[in-house]
Amino acid sequence: MTTLIQRDEEALKSALQSARENEKRWLEMSLESLAGDESVEQWASIARLRRLEVERIETLLRQMIEDRRLLQFAGCNDVDAGN
Repeated sequence: MTTLIQRDEEALKSALQSARENEKRWLEMSLESLAGDESVEQWASIARLRRLEVERIETLLRQMIEDRRLLQFAGCNDVDAGN
């Protein structure tokens, strides 16, 4: 179980790193190369989506870490209760 959780956590960390890199690259793109209001709106919409993706993965990772801590705590309590 622990190995599976660790693999999932590592996968989320990797996804988060990729999402952050994608967001950074997108934000570094020059708005000057865009022509017209529609292009600027589309760029801004995609920038918001990239930010939401980062936030979603951060939330999932936080939840996974918290769940792991709770499982570890519960496991310690079970061991203590058995003594």
